[in-house]
Amino acid sequence: MSAPGPRASLVDTVLGAVREGTSVVVSGLPGSGRSTLLARVRAAVLDDDRHVLSLVGVGPGAPRPLESLVLAGVLDAAPGQPVSLGRAVDAVERALGTGPAVLLADDADALDDTSAAVLGAVSARQDVTVVLSQRPPYPAAPVETVLGGRPATALPMPPLAFEEMHATASALLGGDLDAGVAGRLYGLSGGLPGLVRSVATEARRAGRLVEESGTWVARRDLVTSALAGDVGRLVSGLSPEEVDGVWALAATGAAELGTVHRFLPWPVLVALDDHGLVRFVEAEGRTTVTLYPPLVGELLRQTGGARALRAAEQVADALGSGRADEWDPLARTVDTAVPTGWAASRESAAILGRALRRHTAAQLLARRDAWERTPTTRNTVRYLDDLANDEAPPDAIEQVLARAHDLAPAETGRGSFLAAWEAVYRAVVLHERDAALALLEPTTTAHDDVEDAVREAVAQHVLLAVGDVEGTGPSAELPPPLDRPPARADVTVPPGEALLVGPDNVVRLVRGEVLLARGRVDDAGVELDRVVVPQSADRQDAPSWRSLALLCSGEVEAAVERSRRLLDQARDRFAASQIEPHGHVVALGLYLQGRFTSLREHLTSVFAAGAHAPLRPSTRAGLRCLGAELSLREGNVTSARSLARQLDALQLLAASTPLARPHPLAAELALATGQAGPEVATRAAWELVEAMDRRGYLVAALFDAAWLVTLWPDARRARQVAEHAAAAQGTLLPALGHYVVAAADRSPEALLAAADDLRARGLVLHGTQAHATAVRLLRDDGRTALATDEAHRLRTLVATGGEELDLLVPPVAPADTLSPREREVARLVARGLSNKDVARELVLSDRTVDNHVYRIFRKLGITSRDQLPSVL
Repeated sequence: MSAPGPRASLVDTVLGAVREGTSVVVSGLPGSGRSTLLARVRAAVLDDDRHVLSLVGVGPGAPRPLESLVLAGVLDAAPGQPVSLGRAVDAVERALGTGPAVLLADDADALDDTSAAVLGAVSARQDVTVVLSQRPPYPAAPVETVLGGRPATALPMPPLAFEEMHATASALLGGDLDAGVAGRLYGLSGGLPGLVRSVATEARRAGRLVEESGTWVARRDLVTSALAGDVGRLVSGLSPEEVDGVWALAATGAAELGTVHRFLPWPVLVALDDHGLVRFVEAEGRTTVTLYPPLVGELLRQTGGARALRAAEQVADALGSGRADEWDPLARTVDTAVPTGWAASRESAAILGRALRRHTAAQLLARRDAWERTPTTRNTVRYLDDLANDEAPPDAIEQVLARAHDLAPAETGRGSFLAAWEAVYRAVVLHERDAALALLEPTTTAHDDVEDAVREAVAQHVLLAVGDVEGTGPSAELPPPLDRPPARADVTVPPGEALLVGPDNVVRLVRGEVLLARGRVDDAGVELDRVVVPQSADRQDAPSWRSLALLCSGEVEAAVERSRRLLDQARDRFAASQIEPHGHVVALGLYLQGRFTSLREHLTSVFAAGAHAPLRPSTRAGLRCLGAELSLREGNVTSARSLARQLDALQLLAASTPLARPHPLAAELALATGQAGPEVATRAAWELVEAMDRRGYLVAALFDAAWLVTLWPDARRARQVAEHAAAAQGTLLPALGHYVVAAADRSPEALLAAADDLRARGLVLHGTQAHATAVRLLRDDGRTALATDEAHRLRTLVATGGEELDLLVPPVAPADTLSPREREVARLVARGLSNKDVARELVLSDRTVDNHVYRIFRKLGITSRDQLPSVL
């Protein structure tokens, strides 16, 4: 049995309306998944013992009336013999049968007029529930004819969430898809499943998407000329003026509304909006207009030809009459106080991903030019940063480093910055920890205390990122503070070449990170507040570390809001390397608050941007870990397993980052898929927790322990971590420690007290888990009355919390949520029967049993067949 597929909630919405007798119109672009949705609705309706008539519109230009009904097999029209409308109505009524019936019409906007009239007459006479799909604009004339003025629910087809898109593409490719490549795929397709399949298929066929070591990766752009057919379907039905408008918008990319209006009249822009082909991204004081899905603009720009030249000329002529500099998709004003609308929707996130890619490509060219002309340390590091952000191959970076080494002695007092960059790159990207630490050894020539202080601090950062806690290697120590060094009279720095991050700030930043890892979160906040980096600096690491320290101190909501504001500003500046760090803090906060609906949308917006911080991989690890955990909660094992493998491939310790290691996730996956029992599955993860705790890395050890106690409470190790958490600064870490020790002691009373305390502190996720564990222990102890009362309270709290908090716990009385047939199927599955065996036992079709099992999993909130016996 496969896990609930994409759009499961939308299918449930349509089915709910149908069962209430309400007609539904689903509107979406070609490739949005309308046909798949109707197919799933059809299967479920048949399972409800309703008659179903399914047909597809064949186009208003069909050669003869009633063509749609003929092709659906409803009418048997001989060539040259006209069919009366009365005969057509009778045929449709016979096809619908007696009793409850549903009419499903895909591409209903393409129904010929006569077929639409017949269907409208029948649905009115028999009071048939109608489910129609159409492409924008809504409502299409044939759709109005079929509905005949009766009320209907209109549902837009939303883009896939990132984890749904990731699972779809991984299944198509037959293997793991790199999360970064998945972000690029999302940025092109806009989350439309049909385009996801087309882009992935054609990129693989063209050799742009290749499998390396079991993971599908891409080193080139995924747009190929073979996608012209998909783009053609998207723009079909437009007038010549509207097609010209599409080409003009493709030429400009993302542009402000005032600029677009100068070369595109309002009627054309309104028409394109009605057809679903443009999106307006709102920000305070301005509106950006761009084509959607982004593939349309990307392919047209690459296609070129006379149309592209004509569009570019028309745009240039229109803008030439005024301030021509208004049109520059890469030149964006920066307002540090203004949040943007790039995360307002999944479509906006996809558009941002493509805009970021264009911006970073242009910036990389500019940085390369600056480095080739003036290869100073500053220009070298900035160019190396951009190469790493662009995921350049190691050979390209090695060439730049080799040249930089030849020039480094000429810049006195700046060698430590280049050595620091190279060391971090080798440690976290190339996984060469020993080589990285060797680069950071104190200099033996021209001894410089400041340079040595920078090297020593960065070495501690490397140990936190990739240290070997289970071996005999060193632990990260707190670097001594470094006051701002005085300017050296013997060193003349050319104008514009001053390093934007001073050595004292580098040391403070690492001190903050070490303090955070050790649970001294208040001290970390003080240290990070002292880091002063100009806004013009490319690397802005301190603000995201400060937000993480704020979160770990217990100010979860404040940290989320602060990071959300900083994330909006990073998007607005196209500061790609800052998106993941701020996005990670937001994601972690939403996860701790149990806000799974918001978390899903947030992760989709971050992953779709495809913006990486390669020298801050702990944030990418945290995002992948949270994405995999959410996917697993939803039953999307394919996506969870893929993200878990990619998390493991990062080879990180991430000792200063909560929930960024693969071990607890691997344990939960092993349990969910029945590969091991709880104690065996969690053994390696608990061993790592003990090792991190022994080294003093409290934050990482405690968060992992709080995850693991829900799977298997290793009492000894859990108590050790909890004892150290009790002495930590802030309120969050001690509260988590109380929960961990309560779970280790298997005490329902302590767990109930911890649950209330955690909820009061905004830690709804752990509070709910503590409460659910307490209910389970009370039942195991035979304390039925108290278990029932607490189960009812838990159910009320979960329902009140919303945000899909029920993903954490199955329904308290599962049998009450299942129909009699579903209970029968569930009991057989719980006995170990396969779906085919159940079908034979109950004399049902395989498809019917598949649908029953799908709904059972949805209702019970489970993700594997092994969970059924305990839930029932």
